[in-house]
Formats: sequence, C-alpha cells, structure tokens
Amino acid sequence: MPELPEVETTVRSLRKSVVGKRIKNAFSDTPQIFENKRLLRTIGRELKGDSIASIDRHGKYLIFNLASGRILLAHMKMTGHFLVTPPPPKDHSQYQPVSIVYTIDTGEKNADKKREKYVRFSIDFSDGLRLLFSDVRKFGRIWLIPRAHLADFFQKRKLAHDALSPLCSAEYLRIQLSRNRPIKALLLDQTCIAGIGNIYSDEILWAVRIHPLRSGSSLNPAEIKAIFSAMRAILKKGIRAGGSSIRDYRKPDGSPGYFQIQRAVYQKTGEPCRRCKTRIKRIVVAQRSAHFCPKCQKI
Repeated sequence: MPELPEVETTVRSLRKSVVGKRIKNAFSDTPQIFENKRLLRTIGRELKGDSIASIDRHGKYLIFNLASGRILLAHMKMTGHFLVTPPPPKDHSQYQPVSIVYTIDTGEKNADKKREKYVRFSIDFSDGLRLLFSDVRKFGRIWLIPRAHLADFFQKRKLAHDALSPLCSAEYLRIQLSRNRPIKALLLDQTCIAGIGNIYSDEILWAVRIHPLRSGSSLNPAEIKAIFSAMRAILKKGIRAGGSSIRDYRKPDGSPGYFQIQRAVYQKTGEPCRRCKTRIKRIVVAQRSAHFCPKCQKI
C-alpha cells in the first residue's frame, strides 16, 4: 500500500503538472472506487468546467482542492497510483478513457515498457493532458465533497495527526503510543498516527532497535523520542527517494521510486541484518507482517 512518502511524492508531482488546469471531462466504469455510487454516472458532469486550485495531503489521503469550493478526495489503498499522460493520438480521439492500453517508461534498467491496463478513473484537461488513476485490485476510493466537510470527513474516521505535520510533536506521539498494544500495531493505526504503513513501520523500529511486539505503554521517554526522530528522518528519506516501488506503485510520470533499494528489513526475511549480520525474521503482528532483527531488536 502506498504510504506517506509515496502519497507525498505523488502530490508534489501532480502540483507541478495539473494544478491550475481546467477539467474538460471525467470518466469511470468502476463503481467500486466511489463510496457514493451516484458519482459513477455523474462524475463527468460534476467536474466538467472546474479546475484544480491546489493539492494537499493528510496521511495517505490526496486532497484535490477544486476552484468550485469542493474537494476531490482520493485514497490509493493497496495497489493504486496516479499517472499523468500527454494528449492521446488524434486518430484515437474517440476512445473511452478507461478502456485504453498505453505504455509508460518505468525507468527501470533493462525493463520493457509497462502496459497500463487497470485505469479506473480519468480526468481529461482542456489542454489535452490526462490524469489517470490505476488500481489493479479496485480497492482505491474517490470522494467528491464540499470543502467545509473535510474536517468532519476525517473526524468520522478518527484520523490522527499526519506523521510529518507540525501538530505531530514528540509529546503528541508519546500520548498516542502510550497504549497497551504492540508498537508495530500502533504505528500502523491511522487513528494513532496518520501516514505510516508496513514498510516504514518496520524501518523505523529497526532504526531504533525496538522489537515490533513491545507494548507502547512499556516505552520510556528516551525510546519515544528516538521513535519520533527516526520516524521523521525515515519518512523524509522515503520522500527524497520518490517512495518505494516494490509492486504496483509508480510516480505520476511512470517512473519508479527507489526507497526499496534502501530498505534495512522490510521483506528481507532470511537476509543478514546490515548492523549485526543476524538473519532477519518475519512474524505477524495485528494481522500484518513485521520484519526485524532478533539480535538488534530484542523483546
């Protein structure tokens, strides 16, 4: 699942390419992506003539602020990613946006061009540029809400402060983590802190030498401070790397991120720890995989 660094990378790229552009049309043939099923029929009419004023992020949510005062909200879930493509060829001007199969350069060494077959939602801009949402498993979600309803939207979902927000201080993190649950589960819980998922929680805990099964309530002030510092440093490192392209995630230009080559423990079961050479282990915590070094991260 795209986490904070992948979503932030997407937001920064889309700010450069689609902010200020006027929407000519929007289309989807995938009802699953809309919580409000009516949007499947009306999304084209709803967005036509509007424009994207700015783009923000909270946790794993993308926030497209529209000039009309509404918000197009998106969550990429497990396999979603946004792509920006140039105008289609003139001789293909009548095709339906979601039915297309096109090629994008993944930027990977010796890789063939990726055939993108899973576009679930598209926006055509008046200058011919296209914004596409691709999602293999159809778990991604799109909402269209009044801007005034955004705070209520997040409040209903009990979404915590964003992990890189100024509101997420070391003291806030101490309060949020002081629960009798495994620290791995707390870092994954979006009502505890927003934006962290499986990849970066493993990397944070390895960096601070804390076992994923340690109870949050057992952490001392020095350990909380270490988690806070590592969290911010590792998430920012992930952003600088353009995120992790382990499976489906790509940046909007189709190129991969490269944090996956910087990972210390995530999905490295059986490989030697880069600190002590002990083999990395995998366990299940809160129904999610957790990767750690049994020597560096003792329970």
